[in-house]
Amino acid sequence: MPDFEIPGFELIEKVGEGGMGQVWKARQLSLDRLVAIKLLPPKLSHDAESMHQIIKEARTAAKLKHPGIVHVYDACEQDGHCCLVMEYIDGYNVGQWLARKQVISSKDALVVIESVALALKYAWREAGLIHCDLKPENIMIDHDGSIKVADLGLSRTLDSQGANPASDEVAGTPGYISPEQVQGDDQLDCRTDIYSLGCCLYQMVTGVRPFHNLTDSEAMEAHLTSQIPDPREIVPEVPASVCGLIELMLIKNRAHRIADWDAVLKELHRAQKSPLSSRELPPAGASTMRRRLQAAPTVPAPVPPDTMKVEKQPAAGRMTAILVVGLVLVAIQIGSMWWFSRNKPQVVTAPIPTLAVKIDTNVSAQVSHEVPGQPSHEAEIALAIKRLKRTANNYLVSGQLSEGIQWLENYSGGWAYETRHVRRELAESLKKQMTEPGEAPKNQFVEQDDPEQVEADWTNRLYAITSCVLSGKYLMASQLVDAAVKEPKLKKHLVELTSMDRLLDDVVTLPDRLLATYEPDIGKPVSIPLVRGPFRGILLAIRDRKLMLKTLDESAAQVDLKLEEISPSERQARLIALDLPEGNLVRGVAAYNGGKGDEADALWRNTGSVLGSMLIERVKADIAAATRAAALVSGRAVEEAAMRADPAFIAFAKLAKKSGVDLDQCDLTKMRRAIESAPLNREIAMQLDRAMDGFLETYGATSFAEKHADLVLAFQSACGRAMRQ
Repeated sequence: MPDFEIPGFELIEKVGEGGMGQVWKARQLSLDRLVAIKLLPPKLSHDAESMHQIIKEARTAAKLKHPGIVHVYDACEQDGHCCLVMEYIDGYNVGQWLARKQVISSKDALVVIESVALALKYAWREAGLIHCDLKPENIMIDHDGSIKVADLGLSRTLDSQGANPASDEVAGTPGYISPEQVQGDDQLDCRTDIYSLGCCLYQMVTGVRPFHNLTDSEAMEAHLTSQIPDPREIVPEVPASVCGLIELMLIKNRAHRIADWDAVLKELHRAQKSPLSSRELPPAGASTMRRRLQAAPTVPAPVPPDTMKVEKQPAAGRMTAILVVGLVLVAIQIGSMWWFSRNKPQVVTAPIPTLAVKIDTNVSAQVSHEVPGQPSHEAEIALAIKRLKRTANNYLVSGQLSEGIQWLENYSGGWAYETRHVRRELAESLKKQMTEPGEAPKNQFVEQDDPEQVEADWTNRLYAITSCVLSGKYLMASQLVDAAVKEPKLKKHLVELTSMDRLLDDVVTLPDRLLATYEPDIGKPVSIPLVRGPFRGILLAIRDRKLMLKTLDESAAQVDLKLEEISPSERQARLIALDLPEGNLVRGVAAYNGGKGDEADALWRNTGSVLGSMLIERVKADIAAATRAAALVSGRAVEEAAMRADPAFIAFAKLAKKSGVDLDQCDLTKMRRAIESAPLNREIAMQLDRAMDGFLETYGATSFAEKHADLVLAFQSACGRAMRQ
């Protein structure tokens, strides 16, 4: 039992303890209900600023009413402890589930991720809250199976006070932290949680935490510079669509990451419907997840006539050559992947299955060891050096010289061998600073205002600002612009920022000017259309952003009307009459959200601000991306329809059906798995093997057989295994 008491509560048992304090199961005596009480570290209670921030966050969280969020009931201070009273979850968390099951099925994992995404979408939309420390331990499963997010908003508050030593004073947990958190970006948004949730999904379907084999500092660095294997390299059964979703959620540059929770849910629902990846994936190397390479289509190299002594079996021979070359290429690609990434942090993967195949020595092919779309080694090493210098500079500025030296000397992250000389020089510089103390330059190791980084930051800021504007969050957009104006590195964009700042300031005060249009009617009877119906009364005054009126009946009661209570059509009419640039901006956003793109363009062009043209360009880019995605889906549908009508596919499907596999769908992943696990006896396998010879004789040279050689090989392998029984 505890050695302290909290008035009004009976502490029953301690159910958890960690860097963020203790959690107790308790009974609230006044309501006779079970609650959870989180006792935060005592040092926070002695800091008035910390206490104020925690209570502020608790009040914000308490206003959130969503079935997927653990409710916060109260916040108080008792005996040197800051206490948060919360909903009690009589269940377990996803971390405990993983400890018990090792791996969670993709189907169940997507259900969990969907619930979390819906909860965080609500928190972001309603209160602008982000979690900043999403991990399996913060995802709870209640006794009734409902899924809830715990500690929403709390981790960011605590980490901002340095209460999480494990994260090296950076908000987040190393295995799940986003690259922008590692870089210390203070302008975080929902994309930070999207990245962390992608890490959680990766661990659920593989049973392996990202960068689990690295120290905390190395893991954080790895989120910036390194990659983790494709889940299928660890658990081959993970669908390609789930891998694609993870890859999109783990894009390192948040400007290119999935934009918001609506987009996450859209991709998630696509993954639930089909195990195949049905969208264009980002360039190789853009994501923390390294996509599994596929065998490239190949054509056998010409063979001199005098070496060609092959029996007269043209179609089957060609097919055999294609299959063998494909297998050789796969082996070479696997080898090259190992060679090029031998110095990067790796997660232990499942052994690669081998196939007993007779190699035809007459078949040869030219194979390139370069991986298309991957950054060059020189570029990756240069980026790693830049990260090393930035980290060394952080140690220098903070005065942690011995820690910096130790980190550089023991570094085992990406490109450790290739950067050894640079690390030695950096360590020597820190040692020199220790022996010759003095005021160190703020940027001794890093380039100040790196143009590439500045432009990337500018792009991120623009995206965040335009996103806020398009969703009607003008005050938040104005705050983002104010922060950008204060950034010396963005001084080249000061003219654009000033233009945006002026317009957004006017938008924030637009309600006052709208209400001022009623000033000529003060003291007169007026009829005002409201959302709930017309209202008639005498306008007395305009004060505190309200119209103060007196009813016309005998009671002469006073009624205060807020601008939000006035009907949208009435507000729109007065906006049009004002004919102000800020009014055009707001009307344009309303037109855009109402599906009237041309009208929005015309209004934004009349704002007199660069923000109008930026919104137009942003919408064009969004439409282009949506068009590309739609074309991809449409093209896939056409391809599947053509495949269904292909005589070779029809013939192959009939063969598969005889083995007990129904191929009445164009799902290639399910086809291959079903064929590989087909329950064949020896007699049926011999019949099907002979039938496959006939299929290859007829269709071996068709595009279907060449494109889907893995299906044919799987069928032959299944027959071979059954015949050897």
